Order: sequence, then structure tokens, then C-alpha cells
Amino acid sequence: MKILVCIKQVVDPEKVEYNAQTKTIKRNAQHLMNNPADLSALEFALRIKDVYKDVHITTLSMGPAECESKIKELIEVGCDSCVLLSDKRLAGSDAYSTAYALAKAIEKLGNFDLILCGESSLDGETSIVPPQIAEYLNIPHIAFASNIKVLDLQRIEVERKSKNLLFKFEVKLPALISVKKDRAFLRLPKLSLMIKALSYTPQILSLDDLENFDFDKVGTEGSKTLVDEFVEQKLEEVKCEIYEGLEAAQIDCIADLVMRFL
Repeated sequence: MKILVCIKQVVDPEKVEYNAQTKTIKRNAQHLMNNPADLSALEFALRIKDVYKDVHITTLSMGPAECESKIKELIEVGCDSCVLLSDKRLAGSDAYSTAYALAKAIEKLGNFDLILCGESSLDGETSIVPPQIAEYLNIPHIAFASNIKVLDLQRIEVERKSKNLLFKFEVKLPALISVKKDRAFLRLPKLSLMIKALSYTPQILSLDDLENFDFDKVGTEGSKTLVDEFVEQKLEEVKCEIYEGLEAAQIDCIADLVMRFL
């Protein structure tokens, strides 16, 4: 089974800086991190590889050369190969353009049985890149998965929780699944793989490597959305509520709060 995991390198939210002129986020290599939701998707891929040994995991990222150092960390947990799509003509691409470029890169890399993504990125939170990639590739897609089970090498079972309901889908491969954040925490790296990562160099693709690529669909000019202005949002103060006693109404209130996060 060939699994591809899309992993974005985002700027640590506490260290975000903006370029007021281009209205884009400054990507300083020292402040980059792998997107948490994407790492949950990667953990699901690694769990499949734990069971089925004939599994090859490739990661695909899109961004500037500064992302390379964070990409090498993916080798440390068990990824077999990593690819970085990097080209200055992609600068300023929105979700629509990003999905198009990633889909063309996936076509270039070959046929994958399963494509996994995080539900959204910390710096975008649109959740529309995964389904758009699936549409470009013309394969089934299920969003916000909470669990993935391989039934056999042709089918998977996908679980999705919505409030107090659990939905189960049986999906024929190839398919694309986006994974909810924090549904699977990425395992710790192994020493042997950390040593391997030291000498590992990700495969770098440019737009010129992609076939039948429409350059008018990427970059600021090719994007469907435009950042008008940046507004700094002040965080609201979180109030701590203390419940005393065991009255039924209080228990129901606490249960309702817990259910919001399930």
C-alpha cells in the first residue's frame, strides 16, 4: 500500500509576523513547525504501517526552502520519503491554488492508495484544501475523520464523530481522508531513524517538474481569495467556573461542556 500524507509547515502561532506589503506571513525557519492536524494524519499512516509491513509512506509539503529542516523530522518517526514542492511562483497562493498545486504534484509522484491530510492548518483554518485535492484527483473524500481502520488492501473504514453521534463509512481505495486535530498524537522519534534523518535530503520539486501545469492558477494572481488587511485579535479572558455539589442540573451542565470537545 502506498500512502501519501500532506504536511504543511506553519509558523508557530506565538511567533507569527506579517509582511504588511505582500500581506503574507513571514516564514522564518527558526519559527516553523509541522502542522499539528497533519501530524495526527501521519500517525494514522504509521499505525497502518505497524500492521501492514508492505506499506510505503511519503509526505508531501509545499513551501519555501526553509521548510526542509522541519520535513526531515518526519523521517525520524518512520516516514520512508519526503517531498517538498517549492517554487517562488507559488508565493501568495490561497487554498484553491494550494490544492491545485498539490494535486498536480501528487499526479507527478504516482498512484497512491490512500492520501491523508489534517483537517486544517493553523494559519488558514479553511478545511477546504483536502476536499479540493480529492476533486482534482477525482477520488472519494471524507472529512474530519476520528479514526481509520484498514479492512483489507482495497478498503478502509473511516469513523467520524459529530456531537454525540458516531458515523462509520466503508471506502474503496484510492481515497483521500482528512483527519481531525488531536485524534492521534504523533509518536516519539526513534534513535536509529534520527541518525537516518541527519543525512536525508527531501526530494525537491518545482512547478517546471509538473506535467500539464496551468501557471495562471497559482500565486497571488491565480488565487480566488485576497487578504484585504490584517487585524490583531485580542484574546478574550477565559473565566473559570467552579461547580460545587452534585445536583443534577450541575452535572448536566458539566456533561454538556465535555461533549463539546468530543
